[in-house]
Amino acid sequence: MAVITGNNGKITIGGTELKNVKSYTVDIKGDTIETTTMQVDTRTFVKGLSSWSGSADVLVDTVNLTGGASAIAALITTGGAVGDSYGAFVGYLDSVTSPSGKNFGGNIIVTGFSVKSSMDGMVEGTVSFQGTGAITYTA
Repeated sequence: MAVITGNNGKITIGGTELKNVKSYTVDIKGDTIETTTMQVDTRTFVKGLSSWSGSADVLVDTVNLTGGASAIAALITTGGAVGDSYGAFVGYLDSVTSPSGKNFGGNIIVTGFSVKSSMDGMVEGTVSFQGTGAITYTA
């Protein structure tokens, strides 16, 4: 049985690696349009538009808050703004060493960046994004 483990994955946004990623999610959805008419006992549908979005959870430290060291640097006020188009997103599933590894890719708009700090834990952040255009999967 073939399985993929996530511990060697990574994310790049606009060609810059997002550092200290704990996990990420890509959601791919397709709309349906109802075509049911009167005198029919079951609903019928046709395919509508599709979309995709996602988020990434990271540990926040100086590596991903300074300079061009990480994609997060572009999300804070010194480097950019939420809502900007950050171009290419690539979410590698299994291979840091091989850029040809299994991945999802497409263009994104960053829709949010939140930071959570607690007295008994690590400072964590979440980057959320909306895909614009088609998403691809490379095996």
